[in-house]
Amino acid sequence: MIYLFFAHFSLGVILFFLINWIGRHSFSMGYMEITLFIKDEEAPAINYLIRVLSPIVYIIIVSSILYLLNLDEYVYNIYFVNIYYISFRLFFNIITERGPLLNWSKQIIYWVSIILLSYLIYDKIIRHRENVLPDFTTIANELWIIILVFIFQIVNGVKLSNDGQVRRKENYLTYKYSHFKKKFGTIISENTKNDALEITAYSILIYEDFNRPLVARWVEYLTFFLTRKKHSLGVMQFPTDKLVNDQQSVDLGTKKLREKFDFILKEIEENPEVDYPEYKIEQDIIWHYNGGSRYYTEIMELSSSIRSEFYSNSKEYLLPLTE
Repeated sequence: MIYLFFAHFSLGVILFFLINWIGRHSFSMGYMEITLFIKDEEAPAINYLIRVLSPIVYIIIVSSILYLLNLDEYVYNIYFVNIYYISFRLFFNIITERGPLLNWSKQIIYWVSIILLSYLIYDKIIRHRENVLPDFTTIANELWIIILVFIFQIVNGVKLSNDGQVRRKENYLTYKYSHFKKKFGTIISENTKNDALEITAYSILIYEDFNRPLVARWVEYLTFFLTRKKHSLGVMQFPTDKLVNDQQSVDLGTKKLREKFDFILKEIEENPEVDYPEYKIEQDIIWHYNGGSRYYTEIMELSSSIRSEFYSNSKEYLLPLTE
């Protein structure tokens, strides 16, 4: 039955990437991604339903397609698809070091719900070929749907506290800042020569590391070796056509920030009549490193958190304070 294992495991991995894609494109539906920044969970009911019911709907649809193709043998114990999906998600969160950001008690509730519902749906519906498609022939079914929608709308109006989420993300930020300061602090300090620019450097470093964890960077190195084309490499994701390690990427990345900062300062010196506010300097430096309004916004939010947490006594900004 090894072929059944590989088929179900592959379907579980596909489900993992499919749900991640749904998450990135479903903010209007209330789905909450795991991001580095704090967002209120304003639609807990939808969030729970998407996380728990999506895998259930997935195996029902897959089973229907398999039955249609007369591949009934692949439907046997298809609830294991969702067990493999959960296992792969757990493995992914561990190797990408996102565990500290997770509410593990909530994740366990999600996973137990998924496994129990998956088995129940398989045992009562999916395993019987004639029961895969829902039966809406009776008025009782329709009535219960209306009642459930009504209850759902009430529950979905509840706004949950994000205190635990705030605490986990603050701990994550503290850990990452301390880790990078110990590992690259000398390089960053020597290259930036300014507290405000140093904060920006740490913000970019933490953000890039979060979105390009070690495993993803290994894939980028492999792609670079195979194609020999320009890639963003290292922990600071410095774009280059040469092989660089994490330390070199931080060195090159922070020098790039400082060069842009020096260029702006020279422009201000040569054109004193031009108004160049602090936020515009920050924006130009960040956009020079990696363009995009979302990237700029998130780096600025992260910079604000880092300044308040680790640089509260610093009075150094990109521009000198004036009376």
